[in-house]
Amino acid sequence: MKFYRNFLLTIFIFSSNVNAFQPKVEIFEQFDNLRMVMFISMEDIKNSPEWNPGVDAPPLTIAEAIQAVKDFIKHSKKPIVIKEIEIRPIPKHEKHWHYLIKIADNTMNTKYSIYTVLMDKKVIPAIIEPQGYK
Repeated sequence: MKFYRNFLLTIFIFSSNVNAFQPKVEIFEQFDNLRMVMFISMEDIKNSPEWNPGVDAPPLTIAEAIQAVKDFIKHSKKPIVIKEIEIRPIPKHEKHWHYLIKIADNTMNTKYSIYTVLMDKKVIPAIIEPQGYK
């Protein structure tokens, strides 16, 4: 009986942390003079709608992508100042696209925050690589 109780407890512990074991796709990109990395789960990529440029409109408009970022960082009391927006395919998943949105952020050393917005409105903050010393 004690064995079964320990077995069930072990299963419960591992099943509660199943999201931690989901594989992540590392995406390294350059956005102007900033290098960054994003970690996106395979499940998020699969849940994001596909888009075929030239055939139909993107599943997520620019205005919807901007609103998704505003909702994500709603704790900020200052107005969001957008510096740049790009739309790119996710490397090795060319039918899945994402927006890169660069926002002015005077509190950061880089002066910018960059967010990735998948076509299903999922927002993922990018990690900006620090500039090296020359």
